[in-house]
Amino acid sequence: MNIALIPSGDEAPAGARPSALVTRLRKSASSRRVVLKGLFVATMAATLVPLDWAASRRRARAAGPTTEYTSCAPANYNEQATNWWSGPAVCYGGWRRGPWPCAGGWHFEGSRYYSDEAYHSYRLASTCSGRNAWRWAYGGRTYRCSDAQTETVWNSGERYNALTIAMCGV
Repeated sequence: MNIALIPSGDEAPAGARPSALVTRLRKSASSRRVVLKGLFVATMAATLVPLDWAASRRRARAAGPTTEYTSCAPANYNEQATNWWSGPAVCYGGWRRGPWPCAGGWHFEGSRYYSDEAYHSYRLASTCSGRNAWRWAYGGRTYRCSDAQTETVWNSGERYNALTIAMCGV
């Protein structure tokens, strides 16, 4: 083996040509301005995407208030009959109240359909002194009366938007 025949890493051999890949890269080389714009866009995306994710998580947490009073003033009240199909009279107020709109122990959020009616609900934090619900003992059981603003749409197209109360077992 002759060490003198090993090519130098510092100098190109006589008559050497760039490879096809290097030739293509040199032809498509971007200007410094284009490279800097790309770096700027990548940096902004890397910065803003986590911020957007954090903001969307905050909105998700704020979307459905689920705070409650263990007893909400007035200290007692005359329960009103359930008018959302069935169940005992436990809660009061609201256009409709009863066990049907419960989901996970709270008034459902989103859309539900029953017979010829569509319901679109979102929970509130403006009733019961800024909380969404209150607990009430009745007949040896504890219930949560959870509020929501509900828009009812009938097949005829008629709409009605009012407060509804879900009577949920705790």
